[in-house]
Amino acid sequence: MSIKTVLLALVAGDGARPEGAINYAISLAAEQKAHLSVIVGAIKVPVVVYSGVAEVQAIVTDDNDFRGRGADELASQIGKAAEMNGVAAAVEVLSDAIDPLFSQIGKRARLHDLAVCGRPRAADIWSTELAETLLLSSGRPVIVVPDEFDAAKASDTVIVAWDGSAVAARAVGGATAFIDRAGQVEIVSVLGDRHAEDRIAGAALAPMLAHHGVKVTVTDLPYTRGTGKAIADHAASTRARMVVMGGYAHSRLRQMVLGGTTTTMLQYASVPVLMSH
Repeated sequence: MSIKTVLLALVAGDGARPEGAINYAISLAAEQKAHLSVIVGAIKVPVVVYSGVAEVQAIVTDDNDFRGRGADELASQIGKAAEMNGVAAAVEVLSDAIDPLFSQIGKRARLHDLAVCGRPRAADIWSTELAETLLLSSGRPVIVVPDEFDAAKASDTVIVAWDGSAVAARAVGGATAFIDRAGQVEIVSVLGDRHAEDRIAGAALAPMLAHHGVKVTVTDLPYTRGTGKAIADHAASTRARMVVMGGYAHSRLRQMVLGGTTTTMLQYASVPVLMSH
């Protein structure tokens, strides 16, 4: 898959701006000579008119204006950064209520080769909502980038988190542009994961990836603290350039109670994670 269109999605809020995602998207677009679309969302709280609550209306209006100004400023800064790096970029601010705003972002992502967003932060609920929306609604590969990632210090290894499932295979297909350029591809499986389905050994995938002209190795990790944590720790210790994995969807209640590999990787991965659902 060649990359010709990249969407960078952000939501202006109370948290710090996702520098890692911004820098990654601009660098990726420059490297691939791709067009960069930037959407900065500004959540607009509806102002409901009730008698005797003028003070509340004023507070909501001020908050909406603050978010709007923050989104405009962020969009302007990203546009200038893209221009300085020789990247053709279209920057847009979308302002709407929560549900329609995220719905618009998910639909826009369908019109691009892939989407980039920041890794969710504990203090910023909208960053989590954004990552989930892109993963579950876009139908496109999504790269989630942590702020601490430094490409200059990363190895040339791409890790494929492999459990033999259809979503894992879909993620591999969506990551061919990165796999083809990798110095090495490491297929990583976690042994003993009771949630793994349709188990196909990593060694069975290796010949297909080797046909892409890259060096392929296979690693089996023990299931100790969970699949997501095992993969995240391994990626950090090997200074991987990227982790490729399928993104699983469960109900919010199941995720809150049981966690899950997808949630763990979104929370703890210190390298970019390309996910497909």
